[in-house]
Amino acid sequence: MESIEDNQILHKIIELQSCIIQGRSVKTMLHQNINFYLEKSSADIITVYMHKDEHVNVDYVLERHRHFAHLLKKYIFDKKNFKWEKFVENCDKHFDSKIKHDSITELYQIFRGFLSKKDSAAFTNELKMKNAIMMPMYAYDNHEIIGYVCFVFQSDVEVDIKRLDDVKVSFQTILQPLYDRDHCTFFTKCVRIDEDMKLLTSQEKKIVRKVLEGLSYPEVSDILGISINTLKTHMKNIFNKYNVNSKIELYNKLNAYI
Repeated sequence: MESIEDNQILHKIIELQSCIIQGRSVKTMLHQNINFYLEKSSADIITVYMHKDEHVNVDYVLERHRHFAHLLKKYIFDKKNFKWEKFVENCDKHFDSKIKHDSITELYQIFRGFLSKKDSAAFTNELKMKNAIMMPMYAYDNHEIIGYVCFVFQSDVEVDIKRLDDVKVSFQTILQPLYDRDHCTFFTKCVRIDEDMKLLTSQEKKIVRKVLEGLSYPEVSDILGISINTLKTHMKNIFNKYNVNSKIELYNKLNAYI
C-alpha cells in the first residue's frame, strides 16, 4: 500500500475490507461512507471511473444530492460507445512517473469524443464545477491503470493534493483485489459471482448448470447427447475462462445454481 499518513483513512480501509470479505457490496459500502470521504477530501463530489469489459464504468459516484448522477443521465452518452481506450487517451497523457494528478476546469477534457463541446460546457455549468482533480488508480504492478478518481469542487477552495491522494489510495487499495486482469472487469463483491455466466457459450451454460447440480460427467453426457470426451473438452474450456482448476473453484466463482 502506498503511504497514507491519515490514521482515520487507514482504519476506514480496514473496516471496508473486512465488510467486503464478508460479502458486502463495494458500492453499498462506499455509499454508506459518502460523508467520510467527502469531508476527508473537501470535495463536493467524487466520481470513480473504472475499466470494465473494455468500457468505462461510472457506477461509483459519491455525492450528497445526486446532482452529478442526474446530470449524467441528462447528458448521457451512449454507454456502448463509452470505450475505455478512448477515455484513457483523454486522461492518461498527463500522468507519468512524476505527475500523479491533473487539474480539470472543463468536463470536455475527459469526455472529449463522447460529448460535444457544447454539451460538455453545459454539463460543467449545471454541475457548477469550479475545478476538479483527476488521479489514476493502479493495479498491483503499479503500472496498469485500472481506473480514475475525480474530485469535483463546486467552490473556490484550497486543494490539498496529499489528502486527495490518501483518499485515492484508499479506493485503490479496496478495489485492487476485485479487479480481474484477465477479463478487464471489476467484481462488486469478494465472492466473485457470475450469475449470467457471460463468458460461456449456450452449450457451456447447459453443461455448467448440470455439473453444478451434482450430476456426474456420464449423466451430463447422456442428458445433453454428447460424448464424454466432448464434455471434458467443454469443461476444460470453462475452467480456463474462469481461471479455476476444479468444480469446487468453479462453484465459488459462479455461486448461483446450487
